[in-house]
Amino acid sequence: MYKSLIRETFIVILLAVLFGGVSLMDLGDPDSSIDPSILKLRHLMNGITLLVFLVMSRFKIWHFPSKPLTLTFFWYSFSFVFFLSGSFHDDLTIIRDSIWLMIAIPIIFFSVLPKLMNKSANFLIALGLLLGLLPYIITSLWLHPIWQSTQSYRGVFYNSNQLGTTGAAISASIFILLIGAISKKKNVFYIVSLNFILFSSLIIILLSNARTSLIAFFIMFVILCWQLLRKPNYLFSISLIIIATITILLNLVQQNPLLLEQISRIQNKESISGRDQIWMQTIKDMQLLGNNSNYFDLNFGMGGHNSIIDILGVYGILAAFFMTCFAISSFYYTYSYFKKYAKDDAYAIAPFIITTCFWIIAMTESMFGALGNALTQAYMMSMGVVIHHNKR
Repeated sequence: MYKSLIRETFIVILLAVLFGGVSLMDLGDPDSSIDPSILKLRHLMNGITLLVFLVMSRFKIWHFPSKPLTLTFFWYSFSFVFFLSGSFHDDLTIIRDSIWLMIAIPIIFFSVLPKLMNKSANFLIALGLLLGLLPYIITSLWLHPIWQSTQSYRGVFYNSNQLGTTGAAISASIFILLIGAISKKKNVFYIVSLNFILFSSLIIILLSNARTSLIAFFIMFVILCWQLLRKPNYLFSISLIIIATITILLNLVQQNPLLLEQISRIQNKESISGRDQIWMQTIKDMQLLGNNSNYFDLNFGMGGHNSIIDILGVYGILAAFFMTCFAISSFYYTYSYFKKYAKDDAYAIAPFIITTCFWIIAMTESMFGALGNALTQAYMMSMGVVIHHNKR
């Protein structure tokens, strides 16, 4: 028992380092480029962490998952088209990233990590995500007090949307832990602590003026309520939590002009903030194998602000098609996984919540890259959990 506890604690620490390390990319100042040493540290932290996971697996890596067939087929097809696009445009950046997607993701995230985490995978991923990202929020509040902000609050991040995405990812981890804690009837102090962090993450999302992250939060909140409403014993607790949250939020809004201003900005914000022009032009310019990795920088000076549009512009129609199919399949398989294992694992909702959060954020952010971000890696791990259990 103690060996198992020590092993799981070590895995959580590694996951926190992995999630925290990959998020270094989001730090910085909008008026200056990111320090190259930060990028080196990011790759070093991820490289060492993944290497330790491989050592723990005793390098049993020569296995490419093939079930469920639909999910794995769409992933391999997407990554192969990724490679074809890079080869067609003689783009070494795309070729490099395609090798990561085609080989490293299936081996490490779909196979090695789920086996190492085994039955505790969902809990460990959620806890690792929380511990990996929470220091960024604490550091933001410490170094950049909220009352000193005159615009959308961004803390230590490059822009406020990155802070909002981080807040949404933390919220996803808390929703998972909260559902599991209630199912396992954990003590009241633990549940209240989770609710406090959840409420704090909501405040951070509001301050960041990140509307997509706010939408993700409330959809995950609906999932939480849906789960708890199936347990009549918790109806009173649910009502109490909702009433307390609304009361505290209204009180904070009245006492904090900045929070009220940010809520007003969210209400007055354009529906897609001008992104439709980028999306429509990308659709006009779409090619079977894309337009190479410089397409958005050369034409718009910014990214596609949508993962599917980003893939369409850079990697082409085929890649966007297979990724869309993979996204739809991931919703189906994560929900099926939850229905099948909910009685055995109190945290079985994890892949479905992470998938929901990931794809909502992906509708206005580019979430795929050489390493992605913390939410991207958590999503890949969740797919690995589903794939691993489909082989059994």
